[in-house]
Amino acid sequence: MKSFLAYRELLYNLTLKEVKVRYKNSFLGFLWSMVNPLMLLVVYYVAFGVIFRLRTEGMTRYEFYLLAGILPWNFLSLSVIQAVGSVVNNADLVKKVYFPREVLPLSYLCSSGFHFLLQEMVLLLFLLIFRVRITPWILAFPLLLLLQACFAAGLSLTLSAVNVFFRDVQHFTEIFLLAWFWMTPVVYPISFIFDSLPSWAAKIYLLNPMAHMMLLWQRIVYNSPVNGPKAAYLSPLGLVYTVALSLFLLAFGYWVFCRLEGKFAEFI
Repeated sequence: MKSFLAYRELLYNLTLKEVKVRYKNSFLGFLWSMVNPLMLLVVYYVAFGVIFRLRTEGMTRYEFYLLAGILPWNFLSLSVIQAVGSVVNNADLVKKVYFPREVLPLSYLCSSGFHFLLQEMVLLLFLLIFRVRITPWILAFPLLLLLQACFAAGLSLTLSAVNVFFRDVQHFTEIFLLAWFWMTPVVYPISFIFDSLPSWAAKIYLLNPMAHMMLLWQRIVYNSPVNGPKAAYLSPLGLVYTVALSLFLLAFGYWVFCRLEGKFAEFI
C-alpha cells in the first residue's frame, strides 16, 4: 500500500489521460458523457415504457427511474470492459518501467467514475427542474459510490490479470456483462421478477449483488418507494451481503493481481 500511495500521481496522470483521450478532437467533448446514456434512455423508454407500457409501482416518471439505474450500470460496465485489457494494452510500459501494475486497471475505474459523477449531476439537475422529490437518502450517495467502486475494482483487478494469460477473457467479459444487465433490475422493476418467478427462483435472483445496488441507487437518487411489498427487497440482510461480497471481491482481486503480476512481462 505504501508503494501504491507513492505512485498516486501516476494514477492521477493516467486517469487524466483517459479522460482527455476519450473525447479528443470531439466537437461535443464532455457532453458525450451524457449523450450516450440519453440515447440508451430513449431506446429503453420507447421499448419498455411506450411499446410494452411497463411502469414501476407508484412512479409517474419512468424515464428518471431508468436513468437512476442505467447510469451506475454504465459506470460498472465501462470500468470493467476498459480495465480488462489495461495490462495487455500497455505492454511497453509494463516491460520497461517499474510501478504498481494495479494502477493501470484502476485508472480506467477512476476515469469512468469521473464521467459517472458528471452524469449524476446532470440527472440531479433534471430531477430538480421537474420537481421530483429528493429525500435525505441522497446523502448516502458517496457511500454507495464507494461500495460500487470497490466491487468494480475487484472485478477489474481479477479480470485484467487473468486476461494477460487468456485473451479470451476480454471477449467473454462483454458477453457476460450484456447477460448480467438483463439479470439486473435496471429497466424493469424487481417486483416483475417476484410476480413472474417462483419464490425459490426469486431468492436465487437476489444473489446478484448488482440487484441490491440497483435498488439502492434507485432509492437514493430517484426516491423509489420502499413501503409495502418492495420493502423486503431493500432488506438489511441484502445490504450486508452486498457490502461483504464487494469487500471480499476487492481483496480477492488484489490478491490474484499480486500473485500473477510477476509473470506479466513474460506473457504479454
